[in-house]
Amino acid sequence: CTPGRRTPPPLPLPPPSPPPPTNDNMRMLRGMDIVLAFAGLVLSIYVTNRMLFQNLNAKFYNAVMSDWMMKNENEMHKQLFILGFPEPFPDMRDILLVFLGSTTALVLYYIVLGRRHRRKRKEITLALTEAREVVERLQNELREVERLEKEEESEEGGKKIRIFMDGAFDLMHYGHVNAFRLGRSWGQQLIVGVNSSETITQCKGPPVMTDEERVTMVSACRFVDEVIEGVPYVMTDKYLAQLMEKHEIDYVVHGDDPVIVDGKDVYAHVKKMGKYRSIARTEGVSTTDIVGRMLLCNSHTLARAPSSRFMKTSSILTKFRGNMGFPKDSDKIVYIDGDWDMFNMDHVKLIREAKRLGDFVICGVHSDDLVASKSKDRGNFPIMDLHERALSVIGCKFVGDVLLDAPWEIDLDVIKSLNISVVVRGTSYIDNDDKRKEEENDRYSVAKDLGIFRVLDEKFGGFSPVYDVVERIHINRERFQKKIAKKKAKEDAYYDEKYGRVRKK
Repeated sequence: CTPGRRTPPPLPLPPPSPPPPTNDNMRMLRGMDIVLAFAGLVLSIYVTNRMLFQNLNAKFYNAVMSDWMMKNENEMHKQLFILGFPEPFPDMRDILLVFLGSTTALVLYYIVLGRRHRRKRKEITLALTEAREVVERLQNELREVERLEKEEESEEGGKKIRIFMDGAFDLMHYGHVNAFRLGRSWGQQLIVGVNSSETITQCKGPPVMTDEERVTMVSACRFVDEVIEGVPYVMTDKYLAQLMEKHEIDYVVHGDDPVIVDGKDVYAHVKKMGKYRSIARTEGVSTTDIVGRMLLCNSHTLARAPSSRFMKTSSILTKFRGNMGFPKDSDKIVYIDGDWDMFNMDHVKLIREAKRLGDFVICGVHSDDLVASKSKDRGNFPIMDLHERALSVIGCKFVGDVLLDAPWEIDLDVIKSLNISVVVRGTSYIDNDDKRKEEENDRYSVAKDLGIFRVLDEKFGGFSPVYDVVERIHINRERFQKKIAKKKAKEDAYYDEKYGRVRKK
């Protein structure tokens, strides 16, 4: 190690699992299985013959030797002769003997050896689970080392590499969070410019969310270091050059889809300077798609489940964790749950205030079925499925960890297993103070008895804010329908060109 180098302590690994069986051992086990199966078959046929045919069971013997069975046996022999099979032909007694003996052998094999296979399967599953835990811990350790190396390189060079991205970030979702994650990977600091509502309105119509809401959401993202407010939707070469100089920006990053305004590439000047970098577009999610879901979300629409084309792999969940650490033994853990649907400014403020009550926040995310059952009187909720909502919550820098498919009632098992010190009332599905009190008594009774239940100021919690966002969309329904049709056509054209798809006319 170089002097002064900050190397994180190695993470403790679980005890090694027993080594997997070698090929020779596996061949031996298979050979033993075959020998035992053959021995069982022979034994079963012998026992069956003794029990059923050697006058130990006269009724069964007479049934086999009946005129009807003999007639079928003769017919079978004729067919075998026609097909050219050599004599002697098996009689009905032989066929039944083999059939019953094989059945008995299979049953005995399952009873005797099936238990061993189940035990082996359990051992392999346990070893695989332990291996996954080791891989995840090593990945976290590797990311921490890479982060420290980047910091040391930038310190040796006297400056951190600063990345700039800009956008409207209206109805901000996990696709935007993923873009910030990819953009920041080009350097050590990410500066994000948020377009002003005025310039957005001039170019493509008014945004759904206010300037404050959009800036708050971007500022709360764990991958964003600084935010510049009021950036114009279309930046001139002069404005962009001044912005890069003022904020000491090294590279400008944007998605790999072209940004053309009045026939000109907005980033052409930066590309000539060699200061432009592109990132892959987050496929399977877009603001257009999400607005389309909200337009279908009303009480007059047939029930539908939230759907997404975004591939939510385990590696994506791990990457979204970013620099999320693990709670220390001394940390005061705060738990808060809810739907977190259409994650927005009110959610961020609620979690930020909850974090003031402790050191580490765990957010419980309710399942799709639970959200649907609790919101059925208001429409087809949730807008986003469980994993989409979880990714949005993970992207918030005030969140330490996420509990997927969180239980409705926070019982003693949940509190003890997560080492929870404070339980905060989350968002409610009921817009009624009296009924909300009843809901609290059901859900938080254990936390209340333990004296760890807390209710934040009403401005930081209460009724689920997703309903307000959906209401804004429905007020401007006609405008959004036209806008979606136009943007969807552009998105389809982008993917058609990228993947060489041909659409049927």
